[in-house]
Amino acid sequence: MRLKTDSGGLESLPLRLMIVAVVASLSIIPAGEALDNLRNKDFVNRVELQVESIISTAQLLTIAGPGGTRTVSLDFSSEGTLAFERIAIGDGEGANKSSVVLKFTNGATMVKTCVDPATWLRTEEGSGLLMESPVFELTMSAHIDGRTEYVLVEAV
Repeated sequence: MRLKTDSGGLESLPLRLMIVAVVASLSIIPAGEALDNLRNKDFVNRVELQVESIISTAQLLTIAGPGGTRTVSLDFSSEGTLAFERIAIGDGEGANKSSVVLKFTNGATMVKTCVDPATWLRTEEGSGLLMESPVFELTMSAHIDGRTEYVLVEAV
């Protein structure tokens, strides 16, 4: 496009600029969705590591026996569209007494269970701990009640 000798090029410039603008605007949506997918994938990986740290700490305390205490700092905050809704740690005498159940805002759940050794996770009252705050510290300590060993979980 030579502007000095060809005035037709000047007439086609607005059309070319409009085509470039349309193509650029069409690529913004897929790029935004790709960024959101990356954020969600990073969030799920981070959450999985933190849930695994709860499980491994409980198993370590069970193996060590009564008297041990550990504190785990947890941060389930998210920057993507997928986010933390709540986490249930342990249960009274229910099916999830050795499990950590994390629920996401989209309805999905992540369940991890202490299996080797099986560990009863409970509060002082004998029920599971339910947290709806995405950032908290969890204090875990090993106890024995008669012949039953358990890991006491408390949010700080």
